Amino acid sequence: MIGLLCRRLLALVLVLAATAGGARAQAPAAIWSGTSAGFDVQWTTGDIVVRRGQQPVFSARDWAQAGLAHFIDVNRDTRSARPPDCTLTRSLRIVALVGTMMSLEDGFETTCRREAHPGGMTRLLTVNLAKPGSLAQAGRDAIGRVDPDQPGRAVLLTDLFPASDVLAGLAGAPPLRDVLRRAKSTPATLPALLEAVAYASGEGDACYSVPADLLAAFAFARLDGERIVMRLGLPGDGPCRMNLTTADMPFALPESLTPAVRKAAAGQEGFLADRAETIAAGRRTVIELQSGRGAGR
Repeated sequence: MIGLLCRRLLALVLVLAATAGGARAQAPAAIWSGTSAGFDVQWTTGDIVVRRGQQPVFSARDWAQAGLAHFIDVNRDTRSARPPDCTLTRSLRIVALVGTMMSLEDGFETTCRREAHPGGMTRLLTVNLAKPGSLAQAGRDAIGRVDPDQPGRAVLLTDLFPASDVLAGLAGAPPLRDVLRRAKSTPATLPALLEAVAYASGEGDACYSVPADLLAAFAFARLDGERIVMRLGLPGDGPCRMNLTTADMPFALPESLTPAVRKAAAGQEGFLADRAETIAAGRRTVIELQSGRGAGR
């Protein structure tokens, strides 16, 4: 009897150990942690959490949950009020961390029971961690759009550089240069350029679309002497919707950005995009959420 009891206890211990081991195996893996301008950043495969002291100021998972709530609200069945039956996957990577600004590559994909094809897109976005409020959720999907008149925590190129420099940078970016060439347009002002390229798509093998929030579609790329190179990101179009077409745009480094950019370039506080691939080593924060009964289950 004692021998049987011991064997059962041993079996129970082994089951509990295996369960604990499985839980550990599924725990989010650390990707990077560090500080920038007084903000503590913890980046794992399960979340991106930023705190100032003990105060949380950003969570990728909370942002994804807010996107899901918006998605449900605008896509709810008008007759039954039932939420759409979808699986939503958010895939994020920190591209750069410069002072209080965090540049993200943000991928979003939906698979819904009543839709023949998945939806989604990949974009670049820079968040000002020091600003209060939230990132706007606009449109019918959960990734949202940035309203240039009310960008919230999203950073616009015109927040960092003079409008004339932004005009020259965007007009010289190869994808937009091609759009302007096809349209035989030479805009003299930034508003005119934004109007000329709005919602344009690439031709042939160039699979991209120009987003309405073009001024927010960028990340800090690298330091080039006295110039800071910014990376423009254009989401894919149609069947290559998850593609991201990028183009680098050099700007004169403003005095206000110089200390933070130089610290990020040196790896003292944060990092720039030219180090991001090495840091991430192919890893991302992946958050899967369900709406209604979900899909693909």
